[in-house]
Amino acid sequence: MLATVLCGVMLAGCSSGGGGGNGDAKAQAKPAAEPKPLAEGALRPLLLSQSDLGAGYVQVQEKPDSQKYDDVSVQGCPSLEKLGQGAEENMFASKAETSFTYDTDATLGEELHSDRPSVLSSKLRQLFGAYTSCPSYTMTAGTTPIEVKVTKSATPELGDEQFAYTSTMKLPSGAQVLKTMAVRKGNIAVMLVGAPALVDRHIKAAVGKLPASS
Repeated sequence: MLATVLCGVMLAGCSSGGGGGNGDAKAQAKPAAEPKPLAEGALRPLLLSQSDLGAGYVQVQEKPDSQKYDDVSVQGCPSLEKLGQGAEENMFASKAETSFTYDTDATLGEELHSDRPSVLSSKLRQLFGAYTSCPSYTMTAGTTPIEVKVTKSATPELGDEQFAYTSTMKLPSGAQVLKTMAVRKGNIAVMLVGAPALVDRHIKAAVGKLPASS
């Protein structure tokens, strides 16, 4: 399903970021060390499951990353084009993901990313900044050009930082609306993308599965 592929594309981008510091004052205390990234194995149990979501959801079989989005490109938005070019070098330290269909025609995808909190914050700001920098652009999936319109969305007061936008895509089968929302809590970021009602319904549960102090 084309909409499912595009749902994954909206989740997949990761922007560049990083941080550093120096201090040579002998008497000055060192700043507290940031929490280290969690490994994928520690993230995977924190993903939403069918039991978390309720009736009507079916988990989608995952595909290797290398097979997912090779035929998808973006035109008409320089910041997104640049983001795509640097995707391989700019991944977060670790990631776990899953996705579901709901009543056969709606989708919900989730990714958990982990890195140092300052890196997560920087990358999420750049990622969502890129996606909301252009009110419209063209996405090509294979040979099919798709017009995409983007608007910023309100976010719930969850975690340490929240980001969201809504995309409306003109597909051959008709208009498709997807919402992308991310919440950072310490050194973990939850990102959901899918039908707006599903994202809004399950973001609290997704954040609630994270450790109290991550």
